[in-house]
Amino acid sequence: MSGRRAWWGLGGLVMAMAGCGPVPAPQAADGPRAEAAAQGPGAAGPASAAGASSTAGAAGGVKADEAAKPAPPPKSAFAPVAQIPADVELRLHPVEGALLVSTSNLTMLEGEQTDVAAAVGVLKDGKIEFPKRLRLPGWWVSVMDVHGRYPDQLDLIATGTTGRTGVAEHYALGAKGWERRVSSAGQWFTGVARMGSSLVGLAGPSMIGPSRFITLRGPGVGLTITPAPRKGECRGFDFEGASPYAEAEVRPEAFGATRDGTALSYGRNCRGESALEVWKRGEKRSTIVPVPAPSEEQEADDVRTLILPGPGDGEAWIVDGGVLRYQGGEAKKIDPPAKGARVLTASAAPDGTLWALTDDALFARKGDAWEQAPLPDGVKARDVAVGSDGAVWVAAGGAILKHGGASEAAGAAPGTLQLQKGPPPTPKENRTLPRPGGPKCPQNLVVLYTFSKTAPDDYDFPLTRKALKGRTEFSPARFVVTRDMGQRFFAAFVPTWDLAKKLEERIKTDVQGSAPQIVCARPEVVRELKLDLRTGEVAK
Repeated sequence: MSGRRAWWGLGGLVMAMAGCGPVPAPQAADGPRAEAAAQGPGAAGPASAAGASSTAGAAGGVKADEAAKPAPPPKSAFAPVAQIPADVELRLHPVEGALLVSTSNLTMLEGEQTDVAAAVGVLKDGKIEFPKRLRLPGWWVSVMDVHGRYPDQLDLIATGTTGRTGVAEHYALGAKGWERRVSSAGQWFTGVARMGSSLVGLAGPSMIGPSRFITLRGPGVGLTITPAPRKGECRGFDFEGASPYAEAEVRPEAFGATRDGTALSYGRNCRGESALEVWKRGEKRSTIVPVPAPSEEQEADDVRTLILPGPGDGEAWIVDGGVLRYQGGEAKKIDPPAKGARVLTASAAPDGTLWALTDDALFARKGDAWEQAPLPDGVKARDVAVGSDGAVWVAAGGAILKHGGASEAAGAAPGTLQLQKGPPPTPKENRTLPRPGGPKCPQNLVVLYTFSKTAPDDYDFPLTRKALKGRTEFSPARFVVTRDMGQRFFAAFVPTWDLAKKLEERIKTDVQGSAPQIVCARPEVVRELKLDLRTGEVAK
């Protein structure tokens, strides 16, 4: 039930060439710690500060014979159960019968000299193992979620790459390993939801195109996605007719369901406003519900966008930097766990308790209040996930920590695990999925063309310069050559969304065969091309 927001990598695009060769093969972009040390759920009672004791002196005065002692830090309810391999950033996937993990960065497995990939592992006897049976096929596959029972009935959703675009992938675990059931190019899974006896995923476009439901297990649900209006201010939401199909009215960023089977898709409408598409239980058609933006912060690649089951049957949590609570057919913004805190990721317990990870701390929301959950030695959490048995798992301090659950382990013996109190090692580069530009993107980039392999380094794009001659309104744009995964692109950093749209349309109209696209990205710049737009020449 999770979506993920990430910067667009330029390699995730499919660009048409204009005088530079054939179509390329693009590849797959604080809150302060709470001052009061609140007790985490399941932690020991409040620690009391030791005051100064006194005795009566001979003259009847009071003399302090003991200095005031600071209160000890609150005891953590979490116990370390396994060490995390060095330089590996893990995502946690509790399923029935096991805790699975996936690496969010490329990893060379022990004993493998050439096999570098995102890997799936399992917690066993205090160690993380990566058995060959759990090794995913393909390259640069990013695991989003895992559902089911280990070791005989698992469904995994992931995003791979064709070398041209993202691919929504569904795998089922068989006797010999993962078997690919779905591979849908140009899409990515925004989430998975349990709806009655069906496990359903919602795949959205990795750039442009339709959204669609994919039934992973059980009978089809037959839900209808509301298309975007084709007139008024929403005209052009499908990139001015660049695609032969309509976008959804709500471009999905996260998908999930309430406990009673109401399905929800969260995202943005054509005006860039936050919205929910809601399919009530038993209904095939949806309703669109405007919602407030969960957070006032700019979009960031370290924030996961999620829809999680809420405490009540018809309730849900919507997490996107901040938190909304969907209840009674409407979504309301709730206060952050701490002043100014961003919620980076979250997970919901079976009773609806929301466990939320911010930049600095871990919190749990029971009822209408947040409580901070202290971690051993004050280590910093990297991920949190709650299993169906109520066990809360945390990746922190170079270890996996656990609290609660029907089969709670005693944890590692004292002293056997050394928690890292400093910042964790910087993970290796992680190739993230692209996403479109938009009004809220902090840096819109108009990708104009790719370089062919034979194009010289100093190619000056004469067709582009001809199309822009005299168009001085584009002077604020910065024209650059960028590089991503070995491929070079000609692009323009544009300060506003409106100007980006105008530049995209100008090139598409005046340069035959071109297909510029707007992405949200900060790529590597290898050369800047200074254009004199009055003359159409390269400025000296």
